[in-house]
Amino acid sequence: MAMLMALDSYRYLDRGQLQALFFSGSRSCQYRLRWLVDHGLVRTWRVVTRPGRVCRSSIYLLSRRGAAALAEWLDEDPRQYLRRAEHALERRFHLVHQLEANQFFVGLAFAARELLGHGLYHWVGEHGVQDAYAEGDERGPIPDGWGRLVTPDREVLIHLEWDRGTEQPRRLRAKLHAYTAYFTDRAGASANQVLFVAPTEQRERQIAGLLPNHADADRESCRFWTTTIAFIAPTGPLGLVWAGDGSGRRVSMLDMSGLPRSDRHVEDAVGKPAWWLRRPGGGGGS
Repeated sequence: MAMLMALDSYRYLDRGQLQALFFSGSRSCQYRLRWLVDHGLVRTWRVVTRPGRVCRSSIYLLSRRGAAALAEWLDEDPRQYLRRAEHALERRFHLVHQLEANQFFVGLAFAARELLGHGLYHWVGEHGVQDAYAEGDERGPIPDGWGRLVTPDREVLIHLEWDRGTEQPRRLRAKLHAYTAYFTDRAGASANQVLFVAPTEQRERQIAGLLPNHADADRESCRFWTTTIAFIAPTGPLGLVWAGDGSGRRVSMLDMSGLPRSDRHVEDAVGKPAWWLRRPGGGGGS
């Protein structure tokens, strides 16, 4: 059920991502995925981005039967689960973007897993963020994913903007304004790090050029950072890849400010051994 819950939360995951989250080896992962497919609980696709070229491993998403089974196991109304499964199938033209954003968090969980006292404790998908805002009185910006990175002395709150270079400057300005309007002068707002990952250095410079009009270091607000896919590739998201503090150098996510450390157990962070057994609510649960 943990794998079905992950597919419900993140829409699309490939075999490598599911293996990193739930298995220590490829054989057991392949066996379990084959069982889920054979029983009609998940769908599987091969994604082709150019004629004759398969870009990655098989992609998995929740089927209607899997959504209904998950809702029954959680003793909840199946309609919202079925709606999300159908939405993932209908909006598969967003699949590559979602997979890439998901890979960021999977890579972050894997990198933090190797560091003592560190872990990606929370990872909430886009629709989870939307649902959280719907329960409150105010609607904030909707990132491509939200996470809580736990370190030995603080908790860094991550809002991922996985940029594909297609949004016009006015849309980027509107997005930046939405973040600053929501977070400025909120208590603890500076613990919220908005991370833009651009496809090229030229695009990163374009985004960075808009930041001075939306960032006020003298007021309590979120903080904006930029990097590129190429910068992340060799070192991972925890490397010295993030620009945005005005120093001209790149820093690590571990250097960013956060909330004081809570009593959350880092051993239960996403991607840690058997983490899902201790987190019945999945990566977005308490």
